[in-house]
Amino acid sequence: MARFEFKCPNCNREDNLVLMGDEKGKFDKECNNCKTKLEIIKDTETLEVKAINEKGLKNIESKIQIPSDYKRYEFNESNQKIAKFIAVLILTASIMGIFTGYMIINFFSNEYSEYEVINIEIVVKNNTSNLDNAEIHIDGKKIKAISDGNGTYNVIMKPGKYSFEVKAYSHMDASMDIFIPPQDNNLSLVDVEKGIEGVNRFTFNMKEGEGKINLEESTYMKMETWCSNLIFLFSLIGIWGAWVTYKLQSYNNAQIGAFFSVLAMGFFIIGPILGIMALYYLKKHKNMFTVSFKN
Repeated sequence: MARFEFKCPNCNREDNLVLMGDEKGKFDKECNNCKTKLEIIKDTETLEVKAINEKGLKNIESKIQIPSDYKRYEFNESNQKIAKFIAVLILTASIMGIFTGYMIINFFSNEYSEYEVINIEIVVKNNTSNLDNAEIHIDGKKIKAISDGNGTYNVIMKPGKYSFEVKAYSHMDASMDIFIPPQDNNLSLVDVEKGIEGVNRFTFNMKEGEGKINLEESTYMKMETWCSNLIFLFSLIGIWGAWVTYKLQSYNNAQIGAFFSVLAMGFFIIGPILGIMALYYLKKHKNMFTVSFKN
């Protein structure tokens, strides 16, 4: 009895052949793993293993080869021009988005010394009542501000970004970063004798106790934090989509890039128009993304 080790040429798993009596010759066997029929030829010094298909053909190739005379897909010139045109639309909208992001950052960082001073309302209260004996500090400096008796303090300021801190007896010091946009003086809601929250009216909800708290940022400060970062991200996705479109790599990814170029809000109006145009032409010419084989 003799035992020989070998690997299946189809699945490459190790198997063995046990011979009773003759130690050479031609033997049939089935792979224990993939069930491929094998022909094993054993002579004195070598062991040859071949896979046999259902028709009895030997040496089955596991790879499918493309015939040398197979006609490969060729891009026609019109498809190339359309792809470049759509890619330019997406790229332009995305680059405009980057400029919009910088415009937003500069909007909040600009100096507004040329603007006239305006009246700002600071409302100080806790869960139960308004607080009329509070101290107001702006950029670390205490200012004179008198309450109107309802916890509202009138402060005269120019537009811009400021850091406010409010202190009240037996309450924690409250801080809030505020942006006051350029505006007409004494803006108010219709038939309401008070300013507009987040524009020229800012409310400090105080908590009893000792220490300091940072209150939620005003609406404009949230815009400075999130809008510019999101616009930069959307613009980068749009630039990637322009490259995918130019290379005709993926119709779905090209759509994603065009969609985010719209969200990048390039110059607020122009960029979204270009992105929508790109989406329209992508849908109209989506068949140009059908690539059979690459050279």
